[in-house]
Amino acid sequence: MVSIDNVYQKVLTLANKEQRGYLTPQEFKLMANRAQLQIFDNYFHDLKTAFNKPKTDINHGDEMEILKQKMLPFKKESTVAVTSGSNTLNAPVNSYFIDTITIKDTNTILTQLTNEEIKYTESNPLTKSTTSRPVFQRTGTRLIKIYPTPTEDTSYVFNYWAKPTDPNWAYVVIKGRALHNATSSYNKNFDLHPSEEENLVNIILKLAGIVIQKPGIVEVATVEQSSTKQEQN
Repeated sequence: MVSIDNVYQKVLTLANKEQRGYLTPQEFKLMANRAQLQIFDNYFHDLKTAFNKPKTDINHGDEMEILKQKMLPFKKESTVAVTSGSNTLNAPVNSYFIDTITIKDTNTILTQLTNEEIKYTESNPLTKSTTSRPVFQRTGTRLIKIYPTPTEDTSYVFNYWAKPTDPNWAYVVIKGRALHNATSSYNKNFDLHPSEEENLVNIILKLAGIVIQKPGIVEVATVEQSSTKQEQN
């Protein structure tokens, strides 16, 4: 977890350097959310790249293991039930990427098929889904359709990657100045691994430079990001 206040104060410090600009709490909130989602989304692309790289026997030096540790807090499990005769259900509202769907009572894994594949398999007696070989298709952002249609009430277990929750820098205004309110129920730190703090700062700075039209801020962020990468390598 990364402190929302630590990131905001670093962003303000770098943005205000040489009077380059000021970032309001409202602007910071929008950029903080976008930065966190960008880093989270990159994990999946980086994981694919890391898989093809040479491995090392030292876990803390292996890129694949590092990424797995960063992603671990986002791996979730949720059970969704459907009634007999119904074959549609909604994936968990915070789901980002579905890993597997299994039937709870039998641990049978459902195979995901595309709309085109479903049309072919379900029309052919030899490939048609069965209770021991169930399948599913995604018909919307969260809508899941199950084949064959359950003939009794059934619970399905979703193993999935959850989206990080939106960060929020809660504050109170005292004498016209916004001060961090760490005890507020609205205060929400970043869900990312602590090692991502500098990465968050750099991305938010780049976004800030575009929003408040201060190219100098983008330059500062680029220099900071390059320095961070050199240290990691």
